[in-house]
Order: sequence, then structure tokens, then C-alpha cells
Amino acid sequence: MAESLWDQLATRLVDALGAQRGELIEVRDEAGNQRLLHAVLLALESIGAEPLAHILPAPHVERLLATTTPELLAERDRRREVWLQQVDRSLTLIGAQPDLSRVAPEALQTFAAACNRLAALREERRIPQAIAAIPTIGKAAQLGISHEELELRVMPALLAKPAQLVTKCERVIAALSNARALTITSGPGYELRAQLHAQPWVRDVGRIEGTADHNGAIVTNLPAGSLYTTISAESVEGDLFLPVAGPARAAHFHFRNGRVTQIEAASGGEQLAALLDQQSGEPRRIGVIGIGLNPYLRQSIGWTMVDKHVQGALFIGMGERRYPGGAIAHPLTIDFTTTAASLRADEQVILEHGQLVV
Repeated sequence: MAESLWDQLATRLVDALGAQRGELIEVRDEAGNQRLLHAVLLALESIGAEPLAHILPAPHVERLLATTTPELLAERDRRREVWLQQVDRSLTLIGAQPDLSRVAPEALQTFAAACNRLAALREERRIPQAIAAIPTIGKAAQLGISHEELELRVMPALLAKPAQLVTKCERVIAALSNARALTITSGPGYELRAQLHAQPWVRDVGRIEGTADHNGAIVTNLPAGSLYTTISAESVEGDLFLPVAGPARAAHFHFRNGRVTQIEAASGGEQLAALLDQQSGEPRRIGVIGIGLNPYLRQSIGWTMVDKHVQGALFIGMGERRYPGGAIAHPLTIDFTTTAASLRADEQVILEHGQLVV
């Protein structure tokens, strides 16, 4: 019997995770695609790994928060904290975001606190993680496109083979290897300059390339295909224009002494500033700059997890950075993307108006 696309994707996800026989694998299903979930569980068990499922698709979360008391919500993940101490790897399937607009603030805060406790434990233990964007009916509705169109755009990129992405990444790394500074031009009069750290560029090819005890990235994304690095945050100077930046449209960031000093926007500027300022650490600094390199992604769809891997995309990670072996802690950064910027590494042109030129 021929494998379905979901079976193929399940095999790809298990390969990305690097799951091994005898390991305990956390599987967080936030997508709600039962065919894929069952295929993933079977793929893990077929190699002798043991899955630990956590079911959290958007409708489930919405009903949970509407029907459960804050007291019970505060207790619901205490046992899972114990289990997480034994987990070897973690796979997260992301789909539609839950509608939390009608959730009581106390219930939402309690639920978020429980999620943050688990996220902090994953970070503390440096559990290798694969995080995948799954095209679902609910996510397509949120993006304003058909489910069929979302699948057609995302599935080939999800299934891209690591070897193909390695070749693409290594060619670009060769052009970046000795650079000391980056210059981003995001429109007439918008130029941003930053000094690079001595840290190497890290590639994300859709396969975990390190462990908690060794160097290499221990977080991978699917779709994959990107390079990213930290910069000297204090060195950032100039102006950055982003057509879309979270809730803002036509956003103009002013950077002085490494920090955003002013945000102007056609709309949503105040909401964007509030979004940044509610984060911990240094949310008005750039922690990470990256380049999208997935050859199967040619156009943004409004989903940052996907858009940051569009070939020729530039992504900016705002907020506190983590760089242990290349792992960027997802909850501590807010990523913004653009597919229309130009990028120079010293005098070497890497991107020209969203087109990869190396």
C-alpha cells in the first residue's frame, strides 16, 4: 500500500527529531490532525521509541479554558512536569492558534503559567526539540486561504530533504564566513547596521544536529532551510522597515545604541510596542538575524513559522537570546520577517530585494 503524504510527513518528522530506540518522546499535538498524529505515534513506536502524547489543538484549548476552574488549571501540568524530567526529545505540531479573546483573564494567566513552567523545564534540561507547522483547515481559515492552497504551499517544503538544504546552506555560509558586519536595506532611506559576534552561523536543515551534551543546534523547525546567528545587540544602529510586524502594518523601527527607541506604523504601532514590552529580558533589542533558504517556499503566507524559511526572506528575532549550541529558545524571541529586503555581509551582497544572489 502506497504511503500517504501524512505517513511521509510522519517519517520526516521522526527523522528530524533523531528519535532512537528506547527513548521517551513528548509529542505535543497543537494541530489536531488525527491522521498525522496517529502516523507519528506509529512511526515512533516502529523504531522502538515510546511516545508521550499531549493533546492541545485550538478547539480543545478553547473548551478547556472555558469549562475548567483556575484552581484545576493550576494543577493540570504538575504530573507532566515529572514526566518531562524523563523525556529524551520533544516534537510539537503547530496548527491554528486558539481564540482566547473570551477567556477569563485568571484562567488564561493560570494556563499560560503552566505552559511556561514546562517550557522552562525543556530549556533547563536542553531537551532536543522539533517544531513543525502543520497545514490544517483551522489555520487556513485564519490565514484567509483555502486548505488546499495551504497544503500545496507548505507540504513540499515540509518534506524537503536535509541533504538538499545542507547544500543550499553551505553555499551561503561560504559567503558569510569571514564577515564582520551586516547591513540591511529595507527600503529607500531605511538602512540598519550591526556588528557580528564571533559565533558561527547556525543552519537549520530540518534535522537536530546536536545533543544536550554536544555542540550543534538542538532545536529544528519544519519547514526548515535557514541560517541564523546572533549579533552584537549594542551595535545595532539605523532604521528598519517591515511591511508587517505582528499587529502593526508598515512599521518603521528606529534603533539607537542597539535598542528600539521609537516605532512608527500605519496601524498597530501601539499594540506592537505593548507586545514587545510585555516580554522579559531585552525585548527592544535584536537577538537573532536569519536568512530563509527553503527552495520550495517562494511566497509569504502570513505564518511566521513558514515565512521565515522562504528562500530570500530575512528574519529578525527581537528579545532575549539563547545560544547554547545554536538553540534559540522560541518563547523568548519574537520573529518578524520580510521578503523584500537586501542584505550585505561587509561588501558581499547576499540578498537583493528578497532574492538570494549567492
